[in-house]
Amino acid sequence: MPLSSAADGAAPRVPMASGMSQRIAVVRAGAALIWAAALVIAVGDEIPRTGSHVTFAASALVVLYPLIDVIASLAEARRAPDQSSGILRANAAISLLAVVALGATAFGADAGAVLVAFGVWAIASGAIQFGVAIQRRRAGGRELPMILSGALSAVVGVSFIAASQANDAHLANLGGYAAFGAVLYLLWATRSRAAMPR
Repeated sequence: MPLSSAADGAAPRVPMASGMSQRIAVVRAGAALIWAAALVIAVGDEIPRTGSHVTFAASALVVLYPLIDVIASLAEARRAPDQSSGILRANAAISLLAVVALGATAFGADAGAVLVAFGVWAIASGAIQFGVAIQRRRAGGRELPMILSGALSAVVGVSFIAASQANDAHLANLGGYAAFGAVLYLLWATRSRAAMPR
């Protein structure tokens, strides 16, 4: 449920969401839903132990997810005002670091380490998204879905880190995280579109 298209409100005077922001949000949500389904299929019925290795397919998918956020953030930054393009680029950089960390853990460590790396990223990106959405709401934006998305991302990130200490690594829960975030992005795009002058 990371930042991407919701971040073009880094400053209180940022204009309302544009049609391009809404399209980016919809495409991002669609990619996240496809990713979630693919991850659930890749993980399969067998729940791995936190100390076990992650399958190649699941590892590749886990590494790919933050790239959705990188691409969406950079696409939005290209059309965002100067004061908000910086936070979008910073968010893309955080997500790119997550790609590296998840690659190291998914391919070189175990399922528990994957949950920790994913959780840390979810907390960081969720906190940024939450702060930006609050600012945009104060400026008149319809940001409740993005406020919820950011807050839930941070909370769920903590739960992923806590789950890394358990015996079982429920990696399919990452798919649920992505799917729920996608729904909130779609809701945000719908609400923003309805608020635009006709």
